[in-house]
Amino acid sequence: MENLEAAIAKIGQQMVMCDHKCEGISCDQSNGISPRCLILEFEGRSDGGGCAIVGINPGHASATEIAYYKQKGAKYEATVQYWKEKIRHHPYYERLRKLTKAFGLNGPILWTELAKCENASGIKFPPLKALRACTGRFLTYELTVVPPEWPLIGIGKEAYQALAYRYPERTVIGVPHPTGAYGDKFSCHLPGGRLHSESNAAVCRALSNSQGELLWLGDIGHKVEV
Repeated sequence: MENLEAAIAKIGQQMVMCDHKCEGISCDQSNGISPRCLILEFEGRSDGGGCAIVGINPGHASATEIAYYKQKGAKYEATVQYWKEKIRHHPYYERLRKLTKAFGLNGPILWTELAKCENASGIKFPPLKALRACTGRFLTYELTVVPPEWPLIGIGKEAYQALAYRYPERTVIGVPHPTGAYGDKFSCHLPGGRLHSESNAAVCRALSNSQGELLWLGDIGHKVEV
């Protein structure tokens, strides 16, 4: 675990210092707007059965978060510490932790994104060019240091499809976004906090088969369970 933590930290420091300045994103380290959302969570997790959870890109940082990074500078340790203190219990993370537990994945979680910078003002979705550049500069290297048997969990259809195209040797499971407009589509897979029987059967098949399986949970229709 120490080797994995060190490898992710090395990539993380390169991430926060990125000067690529992709069009359509916001990155201004001197003013506290930093690339972020690369976290290896292992506290309270078991030693086996890990996974990588991959979103599209970070949301806009709050004024408090911006001020924190502006004070601390472009340091990976600062993004990790802020996450631990202020972000780790956000519903996005809590709901996805419950999902990994329901999947039987109780080991470490690599929380990451296709693109590490937030969108520029007025941009709803990071440009394809930015996504391609960032996955090539960071995500690909992240996934070479985590165990190859760890499944990739794509958050939302776009992230799921991107992972499916780019990493054909990895098992990829896509899930609807756990918060916002798609929260209900996510929650239907965890009625009462347990994995829906149809979702569970599909996930078990995907995880028990050889690497390279694909599963989009949004394709599974549900009957009401009581």
